[in-house]
Amino acid sequence: MQLASAAMPSLLRRLCLLLLLPAALAAAAELEQGEIAGAKFTLARPAHWNHRVLLIAHGYRPEGRPLVADLFPEQLAIRTLLDEGWIVAKTSFRRNGIIVRDALADLDALNGYLAARFGTPERVILEGESMGGLMVALLAERGSQPYAGAIAIGAALEIEENGAIIPLTHQPKIPLLFLTNQNELAGPENYTKTTVGVPPELQPALLRVSRDGHVNVNQRERLAALRALNAWLDAGRAALPRPAPDAPFADATVAPAPLPSQVAPHADARGFDARITEVSAVYGNVFLNAQPADFAAAGINPMTWFQLTTHGKTYRTFYGRDFGSVPRGEWVVFPNADGYFWLSRNYADAAGTAGLSVGDTVIIERADSGKP
Repeated sequence: MQLASAAMPSLLRRLCLLLLLPAALAAAAELEQGEIAGAKFTLARPAHWNHRVLLIAHGYRPEGRPLVADLFPEQLAIRTLLDEGWIVAKTSFRRNGIIVRDALADLDALNGYLAARFGTPERVILEGESMGGLMVALLAERGSQPYAGAIAIGAALEIEENGAIIPLTHQPKIPLLFLTNQNELAGPENYTKTTVGVPPELQPALLRVSRDGHVNVNQRERLAALRALNAWLDAGRAALPRPAPDAPFADATVAPAPLPSQVAPHADARGFDARITEVSAVYGNVFLNAQPADFAAAGINPMTWFQLTTHGKTYRTFYGRDFGSVPRGEWVVFPNADGYFWLSRNYADAAGTAGLSVGDTVIIERADSGKP
């Protein structure tokens, strides 16, 4: 596939930053960052490529936020693919907001760049979440193409762009697998039931995650979906997980197992020190290495307020269920599908407000600790 000529000048000026990954991955992969026609990209390349690629499409991002190709190679699903020799790549798209048609061109351009730089891969899989799930479904419906299969996670299938809903034909030309939370099954279920004339081997499949939320799936569930799609490509649709008796969909839920505590408990048992392991450059949300048992040991219960201190400042924070557990601008933590915690400000930037970075420590204490 040839790159569009409009992309060439920026490619010639691409950043080509070869960055070492964290120590555990340093020998296995390198990161490269660059830009194609205004869209940022990040790719993780293993030391020994197996000629397979995972290409990731992100979901909706508000206008005005930075363009970021936020790839996290330490996440389980990505790390596992890298260990197996896959290249994993992600694009920011050329702008934020509701962008579908141009974003499809950005995905194609990144795929073309990979082929031109490393050679034509033997298999390229698409993965998209939310708006990105719609994009990979659209690409799956396209005729002649370089993609082998697609995974749509929490796919937003009724997005309007320029005042009109993006139409789907419900005629995928490659294997298309939906991974969907239980409260959002209606759209993907309808898609799988309205594929008249699609050959049996290409009938789209739906894996259900037995928890509520939007794209509220964990790394093991993402990896299970990737495994299922590859099994479909290798051995046919019959290799997909089978539903339980009387169940319409196969269940892909993997409950996170509690792990040994990673926080430093305080001597008074009223709190602990946690570490920041990930920061979202797009929204400013922060991933903590704390688990529910750490909060319970400190006497901090769900749906209560506590104190969070970092860089010498203290913030009143709520232990909630999701972002919407607090009014706009308030601080909140809540457990995610991987069993750890997000720290956020509802409709605001937690990391930017407190100057938080990966590796920083946050002090979490009961509200009755006696400190201001």
